[in-house]
Amino acid sequence: MGASRARIPAAGSGVSVAPEFLERLARILVHIGYSPQELRREFQQICGALKEPKRTWDPAELNYLADLPHVIAHWHADPQYLNSRGAPLALPLKGKGPSLLNLIRRALPRVDPAAAAQTLVRIRGVYRRKNRYLPSERYIHLSQDSGFVHGLTALLGMLRTVERNVSGPRGDAILQRCAFNPSFPVRGLPEFHAHVKRAAGDFLWGMDGDMRRAQEADPRGPRTRLGVGVFVFEDPPRAHSRRSPGSAGRRARPRRRRRS
Repeated sequence: MGASRARIPAAGSGVSVAPEFLERLARILVHIGYSPQELRREFQQICGALKEPKRTWDPAELNYLADLPHVIAHWHADPQYLNSRGAPLALPLKGKGPSLLNLIRRALPRVDPAAAAQTLVRIRGVYRRKNRYLPSERYIHLSQDSGFVHGLTALLGMLRTVERNVSGPRGDAILQRCAFNPSFPVRGLPEFHAHVKRAAGDFLWGMDGDMRRAQEADPRGPRTRLGVGVFVFEDPPRAHSRRSPGSAGRRARPRRRRRS
């Protein structure tokens, strides 16, 4: 199987999310007191300073890229795809038993498994060893473009939750909580970020397992997309940190990828 860029298989509606994204954001801002006319002028001014993109937006990418890690999660948790030590099996591409294509069909039944397998190889979520495939890690690292698309999925979900909790019935609110510290020492940020990544990784892995078990326990009922997110933000945001001199020499191939 080649690693060339595969066309995104249409797993969702394929409808642009821009109207929903802008509408929900505008409603939230107007709800707290911003003028719609002022927002229109400001947004027009912001867009006027931006250049046209080099590639066109494929709406199907939004859910597709967000769903691909579900394949890796299944691989690390489904007993059919684990060896005697509890590690992911090295899988052939296809076959009657456990295979990469059958795993994708099990995790993402609405997606073209061959195209998804090709994408997983391209984004290095999966690597080939001889004639078998293995997951690179428990998580998928995304390129800058794919990382923006994946982040948009989480951001849109956040906007939906905020608008639902603010505008909907009081008893209909869902989880939306943050912890703030208004005076955190900058020198402690690297250690704290590392701590949050470890804790969030364990928490999200457990939540992913809970969602997967609920999914398998009710295979025929109505379906919806459910997500749990953890994020950290700095105010004001710092500039991107630079590597110390010589750090590049410690890596044979620097990886410019972001954690999904």
